[in-house]
Amino acid sequence: MKRADLNRRAFLKTATAGAVSAALSGVAGRLARAVETAGEIPMRTLGKTGLRVTMIGLGGYHAGLPEKEEDSIAIIHRALDLGINFFDNADCYQEGRAEERMGKALEGRRDKIYLMTKVDQRDAEGSREQLEKTLRRLRTDYLDIWQFHAVGKLGDLDKIFGPGGALETAERARKEGKIRFIGVTGHLDPVVHFEALQRYPFDSIQMPVNVVDPHFRSFRRTVVEEAGKRNVGIIAMKTLSFGNILSKGVAKVAEALPWVWSQPVSVLVSGCDTIERLDYNVYLAKTFKPMPETEQAALLERTKARAGTEVENYKTRS
Repeated sequence: MKRADLNRRAFLKTATAGAVSAALSGVAGRLARAVETAGEIPMRTLGKTGLRVTMIGLGGYHAGLPEKEEDSIAIIHRALDLGINFFDNADCYQEGRAEERMGKALEGRRDKIYLMTKVDQRDAEGSREQLEKTLRRLRTDYLDIWQFHAVGKLGDLDKIFGPGGALETAERARKEGKIRFIGVTGHLDPVVHFEALQRYPFDSIQMPVNVVDPHFRSFRRTVVEEAGKRNVGIIAMKTLSFGNILSKGVAKVAEALPWVWSQPVSVLVSGCDTIERLDYNVYLAKTFKPMPETEQAALLERTKARAGTEVENYKTRS
């Protein structure tokens, strides 16, 4: 091949890449302007806690994924600037890195938001150590909500509620002013969530709520109703099934998230590892209108064939 042809190909490749980059930058810019001018994020009450939370919250797991710390902090700062006031995290996310980054990002603005994180230790001693580490990482002296993380088996509940269990730490920490409210999370089995509500007057509960869940081991059809009866604040997670709902062609984001907001949930925790994803999801929240029941039914009819662990892989029993 002649040098001239090589030079021409290199030029075209560079020019094409530049054009694509410019186009994407233009789209991101238009989206940023759209979300900034779309008004305020609607607020909802988080059950018996009485907290007035934005109906979209930022998930700490995805915000902690970027390789560079400054990228994570930029996502969190963008969420703050867009008006999000509910922030989710967990001790185990990126081995504590997610909490550390969020703590740095929230400095000076802690009093303007509600901070929730999770503990996976089931005993009193281990959970106490985890709580102290979490407070240091998040650079705060209290948590608005502390939740028992990934409770998937009845045996987990037995350990948490038994003698020397993590509940002892949670209740002591609440008396000490280190936490305000106690919650529970999980994504494996709705039977366990339902039982948790029978055993303890939790303030909040976090679970999968998405357009596939109603067809398989459903939290929406069982736990959401029970939590509502008890005025427990409902936090929706796995709303896109780790992206499977989009990547596997189950539904569009612009269908999936409004469906979740049309259910009796207080806040949807959104996993965003880029500012562009965050902007789009917040735009959907700001422009949300309840989905008519006929549209909800039609959407669920479309998703019925996708029920199971291919999409909801976090419901796989160990």
